[in-house]
Amino acid sequence: MISVLILEDDLVQSDTIKKLLSAQYPGWRIYTAKSAREAEMLLNPVKFGLFLLDIELSREETEPDGIDFGRKIRSMPAYKHIPVIFITGMADKVLKALQEIHCASYLVKPFSPEQLIEAVAYATETEEEALEELLLKDSSGVYQRVAPGNILYLEACGKNIIIYTEVYKITIANYSVNKIQQMLPEYFIRCHRKYIINGKKLDSYDKSTQFIHLGKSSIPVGRKHKDELERFLQL
Repeated sequence: MISVLILEDDLVQSDTIKKLLSAQYPGWRIYTAKSAREAEMLLNPVKFGLFLLDIELSREETEPDGIDFGRKIRSMPAYKHIPVIFITGMADKVLKALQEIHCASYLVKPFSPEQLIEAVAYATETEEEALEELLLKDSSGVYQRVAPGNILYLEACGKNIIIYTEVYKITIANYSVNKIQQMLPEYFIRCHRKYIINGKKLDSYDKSTQFIHLGKSSIPVGRKHKDELERFLQL
């Protein structure tokens, strides 16, 4: 499940893109913003897995445009490698976006629904391939390859992180919870100061007891992370 941010000041265009993506990817969460400042306010409560950014926004000279916002997200560790698709009505601005922001693809207005879906498919497939495996150093100093899709959850234990899969566990050293979360796909969610869960593996969530169930494991939900988890689950 991917959260997508569309930064587009043309409300008709923004609504059209949202409807096309919702129809093609019904499980995705689609957010829209009319300005870079409005988009920036969404970065904290939501962890995005894809950005579609209009380069030319209706704005004052002092207001940031789509490229400025692209620079902003690229300066944040959590979004350093998240795919960005730029949208523009002026093809000559694409080169600047490609050079500065390293976007996954771009669309020049007017574009067809097929071109939009093709660009999004390319961007998300490339990102999934890049995150297919993580190379992590375990507590014995041996590097281990771990596929994120096989992980159930991660637990902080002192200075170590224990990675639990359905068949084995690995203890890795010298990784903070924040650092390891930045390396994981966006469907991993922090539910407690000690735990990160794979949202795709979640079996159930009991709001009364505030426990998550993944297979045979029960994971507590911390008060600080409860709202973020329930937004992720759309509760």
